[in-house]
Amino acid sequence: GVSIPNFWVGLMLLYFVALKLSLLPVVSIGGGIKSMILPAITLAFAMAAKYTRQVRTAVLEELNKDYVIGAKARGLSYGKILLRHVFPNSLLPLITLLGLLLGGTAVVEVIFSYPGLGNLAVTSITAYDYPVIQAYVLWIALIYMIINLIVDLSYTLVDPKVRERG
Repeated sequence: GVSIPNFWVGLMLLYFVALKLSLLPVVSIGGGIKSMILPAITLAFAMAAKYTRQVRTAVLEELNKDYVIGAKARGLSYGKILLRHVFPNSLLPLITLLGLLLGGTAVVEVIFSYPGLGNLAVTSITAYDYPVIQAYVLWIALIYMIINLIVDLSYTLVDPKVRERG
């Protein structure tokens, strides 16, 4: 499939929603919740196809397992099978993907003039400010480690098999 980069989605949203339709502010500085709508849509749009594909794959994989066939044979409704069995078992790959939400935030911050760490990093890169760049890389690495720890800990809440192994 074709992938549309974050910056292109952000620019198109800015052009049509903010400039042509005047529905939301162009610049995200100090605009409250309204100023966060376009950046959030931009980040969500880029990840939507990846999540949809992953959800589909995980659910189809679970639907082909023996316990689903057994549940159908016992007369359970399709909705109960999905909610009680398939959905909880297909959650693990989705939780892993949720931990990767930070990707592309720096570019989105620059496009929408949002005063965040990503914008600071891009400004520092163009100004060759190495200490700030190093601090940013260290900070992002720490955030990724914390998020991965939270994702790993959440596995024990979702999957009883992981709980038994620990």
